[in-house]
Amino acid sequence: MFTGSFTLSCWLLVAGSCLLAMGTAVTAAPPGLAALRFEADQANPLAVSLIAEAPTKSPWPHDSATELNRAAQPWFGLWLGEPKPGTHALAGTYSLAGAHLRFRPSLPLLPGQTYTARLERPGLSLRAEHRTAAPAPAAAPKLLAIYPTSARLPANHLKFYLVFSEPMESGVFLNHCRLLDARGQPVEAPFRETELWSPDGRRLTLWFHPGRQKTGVNLNVEFGPVLVEGGDYRLVIDGRWPSARGVPLGAEVTKTFRAVSPLHEQLTTNGWEMHVPAAGTRDALRVAFPHPLDWATLHRQLRVVQADTPLAGAITVEPGEQAWRFVPERAWPAGAHRLRVGTAIEDQAGNSLARPFEVNLRTKALPTAPVEVDLPFAVR
Repeated sequence: MFTGSFTLSCWLLVAGSCLLAMGTAVTAAPPGLAALRFEADQANPLAVSLIAEAPTKSPWPHDSATELNRAAQPWFGLWLGEPKPGTHALAGTYSLAGAHLRFRPSLPLLPGQTYTARLERPGLSLRAEHRTAAPAPAAAPKLLAIYPTSARLPANHLKFYLVFSEPMESGVFLNHCRLLDARGQPVEAPFRETELWSPDGRRLTLWFHPGRQKTGVNLNVEFGPVLVEGGDYRLVIDGRWPSARGVPLGAEVTKTFRAVSPLHEQLTTNGWEMHVPAAGTRDALRVAFPHPLDWATLHRQLRVVQADTPLAGAITVEPGEQAWRFVPERAWPAGAHRLRVGTAIEDQAGNSLARPFEVNLRTKALPTAPVEVDLPFAVR
């Protein structure tokens, strides 16, 4: 097998034919005799050109490239596998520069395949084989994180976020996600069947069925809640789940947690603690919460503004989802700032600043709320 740039050559026999075989290095042909040569791009060994070097005393006709570019069955070309009746040479373009007749395939060659080069002219028959390197084993995708990271979740918990290293096969998540109780028994139909992927296909929002987690609705009454307070559970992600490339995760991934007291109250900013950095530094603004909040809305619903201008910077959510940090791109300017909070921010049970997750519409209407609220702070 040859890699990189290499040369295959032969000299003209009395019978007018020569067979070139791969597997051992072949020295250059004696000066003046015909030769076939492959050239591979060093950056991409599958981008290969085929060159036919003309005998010194028999140059290629000046219109050879034009003729070959028009020919249905070229007298010089490259085939995938063995040229046989009914097979066609690879598509590409021919060019002639002095004694070198060059063929460039339209597409890179396929890995792990054998290609045959053939040249047939009156009194001259050349042939060569080239096998491309086998493809490297495809790297398995990874489940990078499962959010929330806490090992204690409210019994009316709603959403997990599964973050993968690459896009995964869609439409099959219910086949690869299970919830087991403390006895190792599957919890019946725990998940909402709606599949919600991020635009890049790497993050799945895995919902517990809201109809089972919301008190008093039909599914909750008929089947019971998904989680029972005080129970221990395992979320299991099957290692056979394939990526969009068809490569499976390989290893099963589990998250173990305990269901604790449910959360039913509307979220408020009471008890939020801001640790304000000093002016002239790029230290983090840290906001701590009395209870863990939803990982995704912590990334979307909090921003820092000064005079209504958002500050650019990096957001991180601490493990446990009970603290949020913001590091500005530039040093903090002194003066008044505000933490602008979207009222769609939620806790782990779906209660937001705008309304609680459970609202009995028979007894009261949905509360109205502003889209955003501001929490002021001063940088000194």
